[in-house]
Amino acid sequence: MEEVIMNQPFCSPVQALRSVLDAAALLPSPSPETIPLEAACGRIAASDICARMDQPPFDRSPLDGYALHSADTAGASRENPVTLPVVMKLYAGDAPAAALPAGCAARIMTGAPLPEGADCVLMQELTDSGEETVQLYAAVKPLQNVVFRGEDVAAGAVIAPAGTVLSPAHLGVLAGQGYAEVTVCRPLTVGILSTGSELLEPGAPWAPGKIYDANGFQNAARLRQLGFAVERQQCSDDPEVITGKMQELLTCCDAVITSGGVSVGQKDYLPLVLEKLGAQLLVEGVAQKPGSPMLAATFNGKLVFCLSGNPFAAAATLEQYAIPALLRAAGRREESYLPARTVCTLTNGFSKPSKGNRYLRATACGGKVTLPGAGNAEAHSSGALSAMMGCNCLVEIPADSGPVEPGTEVEVLCFVQ
Repeated sequence: MEEVIMNQPFCSPVQALRSVLDAAALLPSPSPETIPLEAACGRIAASDICARMDQPPFDRSPLDGYALHSADTAGASRENPVTLPVVMKLYAGDAPAAALPAGCAARIMTGAPLPEGADCVLMQELTDSGEETVQLYAAVKPLQNVVFRGEDVAAGAVIAPAGTVLSPAHLGVLAGQGYAEVTVCRPLTVGILSTGSELLEPGAPWAPGKIYDANGFQNAARLRQLGFAVERQQCSDDPEVITGKMQELLTCCDAVITSGGVSVGQKDYLPLVLEKLGAQLLVEGVAQKPGSPMLAATFNGKLVFCLSGNPFAAAATLEQYAIPALLRAAGRREESYLPARTVCTLTNGFSKPSKGNRYLRATACGGKVTLPGAGNAEAHSSGALSAMMGCNCLVEIPADSGPVEPGTEVEVLCFVQ
């Protein structure tokens, strides 16, 4: 089923995105909070997190063998081994008690610090593995087989710039720096409001003419996946009820996303509700399919997005506009709040011409992108929900395009992670 197009001029997708991002940039910055490092995966760094110390904090051995003065290994081979006394043994965690004298060797294990004076390590496989004395079967160059202090991370280096989403790798590096806590942005809470007298809460008995609320669950799950807290509600097509629910959510949440009630039907009340609330409109429709009736506004320093009730239309505009704006407001850096754009080769075609900008759900992998449902137009109707499963991107079809053939290179918007 095609969406009803409102009888008024729309802004372009580029203009719509710019409007909501600019509005997000003007909102108050999220407040910082300090949390245990173990709880910080997926959270956003509130400020630059820097290295407290060199990593590794000392020159160390990357292997089991012998720490040596390289000059003492000159000419060593299996035919003519060099024999040296072993004057110390070092394990990971040990601190050398003395410098290594010239003409001597130190038995050393992986991760142990080099004693002062040693400038190389010979792996034990190239020795006789002696304990009191050792025979060396190869010469070693200065600085060979040494992991140097600060080689991985130098003291003062920025590990995670402000706005970085902290990954398991970040947490590993920070743990290696001795961080037990980090300061991150407080997660924003987003209100999800599904409108429609036809809606039932999953678990309720089904009744003729009714449908279960899929949009609310899908939108809420997607936002939780990105680190937002969610307050989810639904209500009937009654402007007073909708207004009351919106006021309630705008009181306790940082932003609100609605679905349903934005087109030109007799019970499409969201434009009236926004006007009644005194919200400042940013976007009044976007020149695209699906999702053309989308509204975006600000109210008392909070973002409001009113999306179509058609499931894919709601999902597409959530990805294109609401998520980037919310992630910017949440404190993410630009490179991680915008959908990545790339060019892929279409493995199957799309049979329908596109008078306006069109976005198709798809799955991209290895430079190729595949449309669900063998590319037939029915699988891409705004009301089809199951075709979203497994999709990770939108294929952008420019306005005034004919049917798209397999093998065509197309622009792809990858969902933000």
